[in-house]
Amino acid sequence: MEVKINYVAVGAAAIAMWIIGAVWYGIFSTQWMAYTGITQEMAQTMTGKDMAILYGGSVIAYFIMFYVQCHVHHAFQVKDIKGAAQAAFWNWLGFVAMSMYVSNSFQSKSIGLTLIDSGYWLIGMIVGGIILVKMQKKETAAN
Repeated sequence: MEVKINYVAVGAAAIAMWIIGAVWYGIFSTQWMAYTGITQEMAQTMTGKDMAILYGGSVIAYFIMFYVQCHVHHAFQVKDIKGAAQAAFWNWLGFVAMSMYVSNSFQSKSIGLTLIDSGYWLIGMIVGGIILVKMQKKETAAN
């Protein structure tokens, strides 16, 4: 099965996911920090290298996720925004939300943390999936 990957679209989806995370966790930072036990003082001890590894690693992970999402879109013939949103939702529900719920439950983490974190992933995956479809259509129209 040959899948045409639009790497620019994958990169755009990854960057969008990162931006959504910056906004999302900016909105929910107080609650998220309370749920995780991370304090402002702890966050301020991070070095530039720590931040580069953390944020750079996140973007690489998002890139891989949306690369895989291209394969899902191909396998299920996702061609429009509705299909992209549905694929993202079902992948999120089955793999992301359930993994977070189980992991956080066994670590005695608050359901609030699970809701904040998984909510971010839901929105980011839907937006990223839509970017993949829209940019794929533009690429197909140009060829």
